[in-house]
Amino acid sequence: MRSYNLHVDLSRTEEPVFRSRSTVRFTSARPGTCSWADALPRRMRSAVLNGRPVEYDGAGRILLPDLATRNELTVEADYDFSTSGEGLHKYTDPADQQVYVYSHLQPGHAPRVFACFDQPDLKAPFAISVTAPDGWTVLSNAPLDDRPGTGVHRFAPTPPISTYVAAVAAGPWASWTADRGGSVPLGVHSRRSLAAHLDPGVLLERLGAGVAFFAEAFGTPYPFRKLDLCFVPEFNFGAMENAACVFAAETFVFDRAVTRYAHRRRDEMIFHEISHQWFGDLVTLRWWDDLWLSEAFATWAGVHALTRLTGDAGAWADFAAGKKAHAYLLDQSASTHPVVTGVPDVDAAGSAFDALTYHKGASVLRQLVARLGLDGFLEGMRRYFADHSYGTAGRAEMLAALEKAGGVDLTAWTDAWLLTAGLTEVRADFDVDETGCFTRFDLVQGGVPRPHRLAVGVYAEDRHGDLVRVRRHELDADGPRTSVDALVGSRSGALVLPNDGDLTYCRIVLDPRSTEEIVHRIGRLADPMARSLCWTAAWDMVRHGELPPRRFLTMVLNGLAAETQIGVFQRLLVRVATVLTAYTEQSWARAHGWPSYVDRLLDVVNAPDGDTNGGTDADQRLAAARAVADAALTPVHVGTVRKWFHGAAPFDVDDALRRRLARSLVAHGEPLEDVTGAFTAVGDRLAERLRASAPTAEAKEWAWTTMLGSESVAQVRALADGFTHPAHHHLLAPFAQRYARDVLPLLAAAGDREPARTITVRLFPSWPVSRRTLGLIDRLPSDDRFVRLTGAARAELALAVDLSERDAAG
Repeated sequence: MRSYNLHVDLSRTEEPVFRSRSTVRFTSARPGTCSWADALPRRMRSAVLNGRPVEYDGAGRILLPDLATRNELTVEADYDFSTSGEGLHKYTDPADQQVYVYSHLQPGHAPRVFACFDQPDLKAPFAISVTAPDGWTVLSNAPLDDRPGTGVHRFAPTPPISTYVAAVAAGPWASWTADRGGSVPLGVHSRRSLAAHLDPGVLLERLGAGVAFFAEAFGTPYPFRKLDLCFVPEFNFGAMENAACVFAAETFVFDRAVTRYAHRRRDEMIFHEISHQWFGDLVTLRWWDDLWLSEAFATWAGVHALTRLTGDAGAWADFAAGKKAHAYLLDQSASTHPVVTGVPDVDAAGSAFDALTYHKGASVLRQLVARLGLDGFLEGMRRYFADHSYGTAGRAEMLAALEKAGGVDLTAWTDAWLLTAGLTEVRADFDVDETGCFTRFDLVQGGVPRPHRLAVGVYAEDRHGDLVRVRRHELDADGPRTSVDALVGSRSGALVLPNDGDLTYCRIVLDPRSTEEIVHRIGRLADPMARSLCWTAAWDMVRHGELPPRRFLTMVLNGLAAETQIGVFQRLLVRVATVLTAYTEQSWARAHGWPSYVDRLLDVVNAPDGDTNGGTDADQRLAAARAVADAALTPVHVGTVRKWFHGAAPFDVDDALRRRLARSLVAHGEPLEDVTGAFTAVGDRLAERLRASAPTAEAKEWAWTTMLGSESVAQVRALADGFTHPAHHHLLAPFAQRYARDVLPLLAAAGDREPARTITVRLFPSWPVSRRTLGLIDRLPSDDRFVRLTGAARAELALAVDLSERDAAG
């Protein structure tokens, strides 16, 4: 590949299509042979190869016969604006009717915007220009070369980049910039209607700190000429690492009250995407089966930078309780796969963007850092970037650089951790004498055995009644059983915690005495990481039938108020809702489970401000209040929701919480017009969410039908949020039988595209746990429509089936 020259015409955004012209210059090692270029236009206007017209096959390929050594292909075509977040997405802001456009090209969506060779290894410099209306700001992968005078924004050529990280964002953005005397020019951008809710000084500081941190850590200067962060509407994902032009979801614009966890997630997102400028953009995977080379490394790097740049000591504990725990669930499902997974084609690439690639991959890298040491690991990365800058590389090159830096052979490690699917179970097996001392101590591996560098922690009660670590031993464990002689003769304590400090990736199975201790006294466990590991272990034990769901509920009610990690606190609320929805008998859940849970939440809401006597803080109060809005079922609790909605709350109620309260009231029969009348403005998404929340069969039928016909992921999410409510299981039961009839054909037709994947997961019938539902779930894998699904779609559905089976079995 020699170069791309791309022009996008956005002068007529009132139309459903836009025009682009791409000129691609490339060479052929075998003159006279044939090939093709990728394009998915609505209408092909012209395609010319080396001065001769060539044929478009109407199905995504421009046929290229009789190639020369040096070739030039110019294609002009009309393409559809997207409403699904794939290709070039167009959005009209309901606040002021301003139009915004942005691209999302990963994976396989670049042909929806311009003709190209859409493979990650075919990198080339891009010269991009955009025609846009007067008053618009246009962003791309390089600085502006020509200031707009004719409405055409021309950008400087980029270094070689892949098609999937080329980017265009256009609209009347609100913008803030920083250019600190010779450092990388930085920019932050959002819709004008959200400008008042941004904190640009903080964001620009984070961008500058991240660029400087990674340039030093990787021993390689920032590889591009500027860095923009643009918050874009209706984005399907958290963020995207377009070279020098990161796009992020507007959920990271805080137009509502948020907790510390939201700020942590935003910081982590920023550092993750900045690290991608090296991992993925500077050095790029050759094909999607090595996606971990960018995503696992960027996930690890994002949390690592968060701990170093913000002093956030709880970042890894939060990672363990959330993202890593999600990877554990996926790794135990029918759709598990190795970190390095086979991707036969672009259609299958979407299924590789999952928790195993990102979060298991990052956990595996953290295990490798424990083995090599941080200095050795970073030295390997410096070699990698030095050898492959602006090019492509695969697993072999990465591991070779790490082996050379660390002086180790990683062949066995690679086979065990990157190429083998599944999860290791680790449990402590020990004997204790009458004095409370260990007489024997072994670590036992089950599941998929692997070599682990890990630690065992022993916790005992101190004079204040807190559980604190009294002993820790770090070791290498390999094989089904490893003796830990260093602990023999020491006191056993109240809690034995395998994988103390979370050095490795494994499922912890606690011994019976430790399990009993954390059920009753997890709130007395002082160390945030230890608590995080215990919460995850308990949750996994519920899912495996080793801890009754009601015991887990008891554990949460005992320990919730003492959980200082707000990210962990918020995840516990989600897990309790899952237990009460899908793990317990519904008559008990309605009569006892939900009410006792909401009572505990109200204790948190009404507690005095945080102090040493069990008070609460603003983040806990906000999270608990939101959960009350979602979980209130009794007349008394719904009455509390009604009082809060009408202004009688013991705290400030912002618009986001008011929307949750409104959903609760509508779900319990409050007339829709009475609720919406309390808002000064009701946008489409809120109106749809509230209408779907109504407790009638007609409302559920309307929501179901609308979701199945939707092309908007944002609309599907809003409707699904209203469709499912713990008070409506009786209304949702008929849709379990309709899932196979209605959703499977939709998924089969859409393949791996959004919003079909969102519909598949959000509408899966996990709410009514009954023999009839379990029978439906059991039959799905043998359903002929399931068998005909693409590999990516089948994996998505298999995961939903597997998780529902586990939920019901619990």
